[in-house]
Amino acid sequence: MRPEHPPGLASVNSNVWLFIGVVALGVGSVLSALVQSLRELSRPALEQLAAIHQRGRERVEKIADDPEGHAAAIALPRTACNLVVAIAVVMWVAMMRGLAVPTWVEMTIGAAAASLLIWLFGQVLPSSVAKHAAEVTVFAWSPVLRFAYVVGRPFTGLARWMDEIVRRLAGQEHQDKAEAVQEELLEAVEEAEQEGTVDAVERDMIEAVVNFRDKTVAQVMTPRTEIQAMELSTDLSGVTAAVRSVGHSRIPVYEDSLDHVVGVFYVKDLMKWLAGEGSRNGKPFSLRALLRPAYFVPETKTIRQLLAELLSRRTHIAMVADEYGGTAGLITIEDIVEEVFGDIQDEYEEPEADAAEVKIDAATRSAEIDARAYIHDANDALAALGAELPESEDYDTVGGFVTVTMGRIPAPGETFRHDDLTLTVLAAEPTRVTRVRLVIASHDGATDPNAERQASGAATP
Repeated sequence: MRPEHPPGLASVNSNVWLFIGVVALGVGSVLSALVQSLRELSRPALEQLAAIHQRGRERVEKIADDPEGHAAAIALPRTACNLVVAIAVVMWVAMMRGLAVPTWVEMTIGAAAASLLIWLFGQVLPSSVAKHAAEVTVFAWSPVLRFAYVVGRPFTGLARWMDEIVRRLAGQEHQDKAEAVQEELLEAVEEAEQEGTVDAVERDMIEAVVNFRDKTVAQVMTPRTEIQAMELSTDLSGVTAAVRSVGHSRIPVYEDSLDHVVGVFYVKDLMKWLAGEGSRNGKPFSLRALLRPAYFVPETKTIRQLLAELLSRRTHIAMVADEYGGTAGLITIEDIVEEVFGDIQDEYEEPEADAAEVKIDAATRSAEIDARAYIHDANDALAALGAELPESEDYDTVGGFVTVTMGRIPAPGETFRHDDLTLTVLAAEPTRVTRVRLVIASHDGATDPNAERQASGAATP
């Protein structure tokens, strides 16, 4: 025989359970909205709200510093609220049927009703709130979030500990917040391009801006071997000839060797000298007198830092020094700007091919690569063929990879294999490799004969 309540008592108890369920559902809905809002949070927008209302700035900054920790702190009470909702609905159904103890029928009906309510008010509605008003929600409930975070510190510590265990088991390396945001942004841009909302040019520019903070001077500079400079002893006719042949308005000047740069020559200073009393009075020409001090920077400095320094010093060029004090290269403001906007040429520059191009031939599954191309840039292009060159701290460029792998500077026509790749040196100088051909072996291990014939033909002196 099932235990039953008198009708009047059943009505009282059902109202109590109804009240408990509604309160728990409301609290759980708010907590769910806060959890999802913390995951959609924009820190600048949140701090702007605090500035507008002129209160809670310190509290807001603490929440923005650890949104995941605050979300974990309210996840436990949110789960408890959902459990209370389920129990309250089951008991309410039982009471409405005049039962003191629910049977499996009441449990089934109550569980189905509770699931629908929790889905609607604990998932759908909070998601909409987080999507359209994440910062407003977090700001309005920031005192509650901070209280829950302080009280629930043991539980948030447990959540972090479990997260760390899972991360290590998954073999993932620890990332700081900036790196994580950077990766997420690049993934979002890639998805946007696939969906057609961002074109290739926009994608390249966004990726360049994102990667800008990490790029070093060594990755952007003109290397020492390509520096066009003048010797300090150069006379006036030699300087004017150099200006015509070099085509730059600023030229480094060295004494004895390029490792001893004594200054930078500005063409406009020569124009002033020629138009001034120096030339009219027959004053002897002195290149040293026209030089401006050279600004030296290390290879490891980021281009973001260097750009700020060049702008503050009101200079356009810097000499890059290696760890031994020698000249490693030079870098200009234009080089840095081109990292974001691509190659910039004025009306006086000759149109030229990309400095480090990678020509892909899908038909022969091969590529012709400028040896100056950085490994990561070459790999971006080679992804179309499903190929990839190994990265290492021992080299930065494709030419460096070839030289390190072979243990010497090879002659044109020399070939070597790396995994399923066959690389042929197409052109080389006594001190470096300048052009390489890469051929991908077919699945049976054989390379495309057409590609091999092209490679051998191109490498023939």
